[in-house]
Amino acid sequence: MSIKGEVFVENSSVPRVAKLHCSDEGWLALSDEFGAIRAPVSELDIAMSIGSQARTIGFSNGSRFVADEPSSLNCWLDKQGQGSWVKSLERNVLMIILAFVFSAAVIYAAASQGLPWFSHYLAGKVPVSISQELGERTLQQFEALGFSESEISLEQRQAIEQNFYSLVEQIDGLPMQPRLYFYRMGDEANAFALADGSIVVTDRLVALLESPEQLNGILLHELAHVANNDVMASLVRSALISTAVVLVVGDSSLLVDGLVSAAVLGVSLGYSREAEQKADLFDCQWTKQLQLPEEQLLAGYQTLFENHESHTPTWVSSHPGDEERLEKLKQCINN
Repeated sequence: MSIKGEVFVENSSVPRVAKLHCSDEGWLALSDEFGAIRAPVSELDIAMSIGSQARTIGFSNGSRFVADEPSSLNCWLDKQGQGSWVKSLERNVLMIILAFVFSAAVIYAAASQGLPWFSHYLAGKVPVSISQELGERTLQQFEALGFSESEISLEQRQAIEQNFYSLVEQIDGLPMQPRLYFYRMGDEANAFALADGSIVVTDRLVALLESPEQLNGILLHELAHVANNDVMASLVRSALISTAVVLVVGDSSLLVDGLVSAAVLGVSLGYSREAEQKADLFDCQWTKQLQLPEEQLLAGYQTLFENHESHTPTWVSSHPGDEERLEKLKQCINN
């Protein structure tokens, strides 16, 4: 049997027309306009078969033959006992199912365990100067984001700051020195941490609470994000997911931009909820350790939740549901 194809000689990328003569005794003879070479199939370098792709045949002189019709060559090689194990696996339904389950398990383990650990590991390696720069740039952009100068009285601000820095001094393991900032953002009652350890509290949140002690729980929650370096880890994680999606898809089109955004949102929401739950636990533990008034902590959260109506469904929210959080806090404190 003769099979037409091309031969690539050693140290050349230009193919030549060639023929491969296959004998029933298991010999292959390659011939082209410059000569011929013959060898038993057992002494040749035969590429692995993947699907119906052409398999290359390598000879001792460095020549490599590629058939024009791969199916004929693959069929002959199978008869000579040179079938590919990959091809066998492709026909084995059980192996396909097992491979799918194994791949899914590996991906899940990497996403649920490996990615969070690696994100926090890399975040811990980010120089403090970069975290500070990110925090400062965020503060500089506040005016464009709708924030304005705080209108809280000096006396009230000093009372909250005194209470805040008292908490900071007593908490171990903070990687940086947190700072407290007050801003006004309409009727938005909120508090959040920045990459440099800064914590921002809005005027509306302060106005809702009756005393600095009621703010303790919310401040401890944000200090937990500082202690766990959650903000920087979130930035690192988003960058890793974006890079992975682009590498898998292979371009940077608008479709890929959409896939990147969806992947970052989908994976980040799960990790954000986990980080929020850990922050609430941190809150509860330090409330007990510092012997803070527990009823004030719960009252602060209760007031915040009652006046912070969210129209975002829980399944697309970065926080667990308000009722769920409050119930778990009560259980933790009562235990």
